[in-house]
Amino acid sequence: MKQNQYAVLGLVLTGSMAVFVGCSKPGGEDASAAQKLGGSFTTEMTLDMEELQATGTLSRMGDGVWSVSFAEPTTLAGVVLDFCDGEVTASYKGLAFSVPQTAMPAKSVLSNLIQVVDSLAQQEEITGEASDGYVLVEGDLEGNPYTLKLTKSGELARFEMDNLDAALGFEQFQSGAPVATATTAVTEAETEMSAE
Repeated sequence: MKQNQYAVLGLVLTGSMAVFVGCSKPGGEDASAAQKLGGSFTTEMTLDMEELQATGTLSRMGDGVWSVSFAEPTTLAGVVLDFCDGEVTASYKGLAFSVPQTAMPAKSVLSNLIQVVDSLAQQEEITGEASDGYVLVEGDLEGNPYTLKLTKSGELARFEMDNLDAALGFEQFQSGAPVATATTAVTEAETEMSAE
């Protein structure tokens, strides 16, 4: 009699555990983010990559047209990287020059981010995996896995590439904001001076 009771109790407990396990989904749920990547936007950026730590402003003007203005470290402060259809140019106070060696790691991870975001910008809906209130979009670029974290409202939050030991964090995302780079600021100043 006791054996039957233990057997029944065992079955009940096993069934209860199956119900609890079935109800809890530890990640893996599909989620979608609002589409805010298709137009122009500006966001504050922090970059951590190997020995390099940098901050600046990342701006998207349109498909394939981006600009990054660095604020720190001092070796990069004031340097602007302009990305246009796969070409990258560097400038400082309006003077163009080749991309400095200190900016090469940043150029690499930023080029990858741009490729991912421009691809997502073409989609009507951005879907990924739900994680702590964010939407994670994962993929692979030429053997380099990446994870892009978006808020549910569609704002950039974080971009990671483990193979490159790189992470980009984003704050103060503003979609549709007017975009001004150091190059355009200098051009406008020159125009004003020549008009006087």
